[in-house]
Amino acid sequence: MNKKYLYRRATVFSLLLIALAYLMADISVHAATAKVATTAPTFDCLNAPSVSSFVPGDTMITSQNGVNCFAWQVFMGLNWPAQANTPGQPDTSAMASQFGNPGNARDQALGVWETYANADSVFLPNAAIPGPFGTHATPWGNGPIPASCANDGQVYRVMTSSRKASIAAKNGESFNLSPETAQAFPSNNPNWLADKQGQLVYYEILFSQDQYNFIVGNTLYDANGQADMIKAHNNIAMPLGYGAKPGDKTQLGGLELKAAWLEVNEPEQGNWKTDFKLSSASIYDESTNTCSTKTLALVGLHIIHKTASQPQWVWATFEHKLNAPDTADIDSLNNPDTYTFYSKSCSTNAVPATCSAKTVNGVATTKTSCEVNTSPAYFLDKAKGCDPYPIQVSRDFKIKDTTDNKIASINTSAHELIKQANSNSVFANYILVNTLWSSAAINDNSPPGKPPLTPLSISGETPTISEVPVANTTLETYAQGFNCLSCHAHASVASEAKPQLNDKSYATDYSFIFGLAQSSSCYWMQNSKGYPWVQAPQGALTKQQCYSLNSCGEGGNMSGGGCYKWASGPNQQAQPWNIN
Repeated sequence: MNKKYLYRRATVFSLLLIALAYLMADISVHAATAKVATTAPTFDCLNAPSVSSFVPGDTMITSQNGVNCFAWQVFMGLNWPAQANTPGQPDTSAMASQFGNPGNARDQALGVWETYANADSVFLPNAAIPGPFGTHATPWGNGPIPASCANDGQVYRVMTSSRKASIAAKNGESFNLSPETAQAFPSNNPNWLADKQGQLVYYEILFSQDQYNFIVGNTLYDANGQADMIKAHNNIAMPLGYGAKPGDKTQLGGLELKAAWLEVNEPEQGNWKTDFKLSSASIYDESTNTCSTKTLALVGLHIIHKTASQPQWVWATFEHKLNAPDTADIDSLNNPDTYTFYSKSCSTNAVPATCSAKTVNGVATTKTSCEVNTSPAYFLDKAKGCDPYPIQVSRDFKIKDTTDNKIASINTSAHELIKQANSNSVFANYILVNTLWSSAAINDNSPPGKPPLTPLSISGETPTISEVPVANTTLETYAQGFNCLSCHAHASVASEAKPQLNDKSYATDYSFIFGLAQSSSCYWMQNSKGYPWVQAPQGALTKQQCYSLNSCGEGGNMSGGGCYKWASGPNQQAQPWNIN
């Protein structure tokens, strides 16, 4: 081989090495730049959240900043895209870069929590047996589907107009519906909410599979089942969550959510698709027996979680950052008038004469109000022209850092974290208002075997009401000076269960959903020949009325002889049961 060839080959090899060195140097510079750009934000806690599908069952750090970070991790995990056809499970193929992808209601992914059990589908009329976990009930039950609702398979939610909160009763009186259909408000006055365009907010309650299994497994969707459980000296105590980090053996335990959804009139306009979590819903109007498909925007979300370290539950509440201004900023330059529930151009109007007006100190309200956080002037009644109007809302207690609670800084870090994963994520527009927990938790359901009466313990409530009440502008608009725990400590069994329990208020583990339970239909049993349970023909009596009318003793199985009695009503004479 000649020297010229060897020299040429050596020269080419040297040039390749030089080029490779420059290339490696360039890659190194870009890698360093990328590393700087993607450095995770710092959090004022030792359990920093991650944009992932992980939902912890407990917090590893019991401090204010620790539970704030725990709340953010739960929020991210529950809003992770859900697995198709498997309620309550995350889509493990989804990536962090997809978290909170914007788009219209049909394009945005359902979050894990949206596939949880809905209270409407578990606490059914006449205590009917609920369907499988994740089943969503329809307002018309087993009846025929209204023609305009036939396409409900195209939308995930079916909301009813009664879910608007307080509705006027036919006799001119008023009533408040269940906690699922109304805000927390300490009176019988109207408590619906509408934005500055007069669009209504709807509410729904959902809960985890662990909580669903506990309720259904113990027949607690039936008021009679609640009474039976207490009489058997068993506590209504939901399971504890455990497992604080990925890789731990994890159980979610009792986990409830209450969501506030705003009806959006023109979702293609403005920033709805880019800045809000959206969902489709079919709004069912009972007065006309019709449905209309609407877009809903998530404006508020309570997440409460019972854990091994927090048997008094962790109470976290999130809301959209554009909901309302701080009360202190209403008249300042800090109020740009871009909020959903506040307008500088508010005007008052007379209450229509056909409407059932709010009363204050016995005097009926005659005008709507532009004062912030003032409950509506009248009950809704579409048939009488009592339609919703804009409600002025502001936040009474500013979200700010304190010595022990770096809530504002943690929110900023969480937003940075989300934007690093997906710069367009709608969830970077939601804020953690605060997290309520206990620094000295007491488990009133331990030891078991002695069901407690209300109120349950609020020991160690942190932060205290005197420090800062924990309130959401869309879920406690008219009661921002209260704390969740102080109210929920009084949650008790359903009203139809209490006559069987000497009218005592037995506690239901800080959850009001048990108050939604109705009683199952009346049943009798023919003992001597071993006939199965048979439903009473009218199916309208309570279990207690069954016992007193059919003379069969407790549940029809203590008389020792045959039980051949039935009754057509609570005041009717018992008759022989025809078993042929």
